[in-house]
Amino acid sequence: GMSGVRGAALRETSFINRSLSALADVLGAISEQRSHVPYRNSKLTHLLQDSIGGDAKLLVMLCISPGQKYLTETMQSLGFGTRARQVQRGQVKKKNVPGLSKAK
Repeated sequence: GMSGVRGAALRETSFINRSLSALADVLGAISEQRSHVPYRNSKLTHLLQDSIGGDAKLLVMLCISPGQKYLTETMQSLGFGTRARQVQRGQVKKKNVPGLSKAK
């Protein structure tokens, strides 16, 4: 409602919100160390499964606004960022990639 979009743009906004909700579900499952992580609930989380649940580091960037008009969205984004920050996955393991060596 706040976006002011209609038609196809409104539908796309809805899909984006669902994908972000699925990402929040995945991050919550990882942080709570649940046995099942719902990667397949969204194309986004399914495609990012190796990055989110693998040995890679995950960086979440938030877009926020200082404007009063966007206070609700800003607070929701910051809440999402806070929850994402609480995900603990342990140490990242180095992998030896054949054919790559350090320069001497």
